Amino acid sequence: MSYNINTFKIKKIENLEIPLSAFFEHNRNDWYPEKEYDENGKLTLCCGCEQEIIGTVENDVLKVESMDMQGEGSGTFVNWILEPALKKSTGVLEASCVWEGGETINRLIVNNGNVKWEDIEI
Repeated sequence: MSYNINTFKIKKIENLEIPLSAFFEHNRNDWYPEKEYDENGKLTLCCGCEQEIIGTVENDVLKVESMDMQGEGSGTFVNWILEPALKKSTGVLEASCVWEGGETINRLIVNNGNVKWEDIEI
């Protein structure tokens, strides 16, 4: 059973770019996101029940515009797929996460592939 994120809020996203192939490296390919392109060529990676990553693709690199990582299966997806992909990223992402209704609250901080989690006390 996955330990899920109930609330995911982006605080900062700047020039976040991730090689598209980085989302498809885990040995459990049943957790790979599905790709959906809109009529303007924008890509949505559908990452489970409610999770999605949206951006444009240039030279097989996803230029991330937004993401939402909450809901059923979000903990597993973040641990197995997103965090390893973020380790191959450039740019900045800061997001606050509330896990399992407030049992854990932390901030995801990514800076040019350096990924860290900081606990938040309220």
